[in-house]
Amino acid sequence: MTSSPSAQPDASPAGMLGRIFRRPAPAPRPGAEGLAAISPLPMLAALEALATARGIAAGSATLGAALPMAQEGIAIKLAPLALARVGLEAYWRPLGRHAPEAADLPLLLPLASGGAVLLIALCGEGQVSVRDAAGDQVVPYAGLRPLLAGDALHSGPVDPVSGASEAHERDLIRRNPRAWLLGAYLAERRQLGQMLVASALLNLCALAIPLYMRAIYDRVVPNLAIESLWALSIGVVLVLVFELLLKKIKARFVDAVATRVGQAVQHRAVITVLRARKPTPGMGFGAMLTALRDLEQLSLLVPSAIATFCVDLPFVVLLFALIAAIGGFSVLGPILGALGLILVGTVCNYALKLASRRTSKLVQARSDITAELTTGWTTIKANHAEGLFEGRWDLISDHLAMAGKHVRHWTELPASASGLLVQFVTVMVVVIGVLQIKAGLMTTGALIAVVLLTGRAMVPVAATVSMFARAYQSLAQFQALAGLLQTEPERDVSDPAVSLAPVRGALAVAGLSHTFAGSGAPSLAGLTFSLRAGERVALIGKSGSGKSTLLQLLAGLVPAEVGLVTLDGHALDRFAIPHLRQNVIYSAQDAMIFEGTVWHNILLGMPEPEAEVVERAIRCSGLDSFVARTAEGYMRQVGARGAALSGGQRQSLLLARALVRDPKVLLLDEPTASLDIASEQAVIAGLAEATRGRTLVVATHRLALLEIVDRVIWLEEGRIVADRPKAEVLAQLASQQAGRNGEANGKQPPREAA
Repeated sequence: MTSSPSAQPDASPAGMLGRIFRRPAPAPRPGAEGLAAISPLPMLAALEALATARGIAAGSATLGAALPMAQEGIAIKLAPLALARVGLEAYWRPLGRHAPEAADLPLLLPLASGGAVLLIALCGEGQVSVRDAAGDQVVPYAGLRPLLAGDALHSGPVDPVSGASEAHERDLIRRNPRAWLLGAYLAERRQLGQMLVASALLNLCALAIPLYMRAIYDRVVPNLAIESLWALSIGVVLVLVFELLLKKIKARFVDAVATRVGQAVQHRAVITVLRARKPTPGMGFGAMLTALRDLEQLSLLVPSAIATFCVDLPFVVLLFALIAAIGGFSVLGPILGALGLILVGTVCNYALKLASRRTSKLVQARSDITAELTTGWTTIKANHAEGLFEGRWDLISDHLAMAGKHVRHWTELPASASGLLVQFVTVMVVVIGVLQIKAGLMTTGALIAVVLLTGRAMVPVAATVSMFARAYQSLAQFQALAGLLQTEPERDVSDPAVSLAPVRGALAVAGLSHTFAGSGAPSLAGLTFSLRAGERVALIGKSGSGKSTLLQLLAGLVPAEVGLVTLDGHALDRFAIPHLRQNVIYSAQDAMIFEGTVWHNILLGMPEPEAEVVERAIRCSGLDSFVARTAEGYMRQVGARGAALSGGQRQSLLLARALVRDPKVLLLDEPTASLDIASEQAVIAGLAEATRGRTLVVATHRLALLEIVDRVIWLEEGRIVADRPKAEVLAQLASQQAGRNGEANGKQPPREAA
């Protein structure tokens, strides 16, 4: 029913949205005629425009922080995750040939050639208003549709009652990762439904041969009905061809569901590791490899299990009923066989569960030693430690071989037992059937059909027992994956009080203490001090005094257990980690250098900064002198873990990586330890220039670095023994050195130095 002009306006939500988005069309831009004038928006800019159209001011830094970026920007599949950070629920849907409804606007539409546009209004007569890089314009939807990739990003505010934000989803995963994994499969309802339909049709096709054989023996052979023989044979051949096609279709649906869920779980596992608030205890290389190793097997197992429990096993009951209808008491054979299979499978699967746990731990240990062999090969050779690692490898391999033998034994036993039981059941069915034929209760065709149906009925039961065996193995590896998914995440949205104010760089700690797990003594105990914005401070002290630990706490890499760390008067926990990393940079003395080029290792995925910042970072780090002597320049390959670089070159690269991010707070751990005297002086002069007006905290054993600091904090055994201006600490160090020289000459040291 159409509304007249005098009708009351529609007060429904759809009607209100329609009035909002069916606003008068904007005038076309001068010179922009048709589709040739469209300038695609980069995906991140399109997401920012979409959030703005939804009434949420969200910068690209907030939307794209800590998300992987390609050269063309953020990946399309990560768009819903980016919008979830600003309170928008988004999902991709296929785009139809006709213009969308007004209630769905605004829509983000990716272009087939790259980039995206924002569909913001319907203008009537097939015209739509789109927003691109140059502004708003009106274009015909029929002309725009061929340029689109085919999907549209629908969005809206998260339901305040039942809607789940990204943080809420993470909490659900941490509480029950198994339920989340099951939910990931249930989200593929359409594919699973099609798979179940294919499974049901496959089971119906399985009835063709038994019923065909019964008709042949009971109808065709006694009457020599050749025409019926041809008709039945052609029909059963068609059914067999159809069955083959259904098997392929079912396998395709299983693979599709497994691939999509497997990718989602792997992505979730990786981002959980990368965005964990602190390192996961015991999650080494081997444990993570084991957690992800059998994920593909588990991904394929679950759809198959759903088909078995929802279709195959219920169909077994139908087969038993059919056997009873055709063969009477012959049904006792398959019933007893099924009970025997279940009993054998239960015993074997319990033993397999215990064996799989031990095997999983041994596989983790072997993966860990493999990582040590590959990364520490030079150290092993230099220290003549080949025998040690050969012994460790042989020991683990021997235990793993024995454990694998037990796993194979309990894995193969149900299959062997099922084959034997199926044969016993066949004999039982034949004996009972012959006795019933003698009594005139069955025909020969019915006996053949019952034997075939019995074999078909035992297949799902045997498959179920085997599936439980594989499930026990997969669930043993899933324990490690569940441990990953339950890791406490870091904060990804800053408190508004800290996100709206620019970071100045004032640091303070109060009552700060920290003890690493398994350590008997605290690394830091009761530290209290403050740093002004722009102040430059050196941390000195013997090795193991807590300098590196303090830097990691100041950077927020390690959460404070006791005490408080603040930045500009706000606790670090109030900062989103991406926000904190943009302003506070920590460069460790043993930081990782990744395989790739020098330039790749400097940027590490960050957008290329301004040329002035890059030039200053490279010059102040001393990296320019090294690069100038190579033919490849910044495209030189550094090798695995920086193996192609010297110690000094590695240190210059790490310093350039820190400086190019232009932070407000720079935390450096022994930045010149591997440099010669001339290079160190050049780097010290560069640091003095690069950190002007910025807060600098540098841990060092090199007195030369004290030239650029204003103040020195002296740590001993995790406590502050001195916190003074640089001149006073240098005088105290000189006094102690003089005292040691006096002792060496047989003189008594001055009382104040002692």
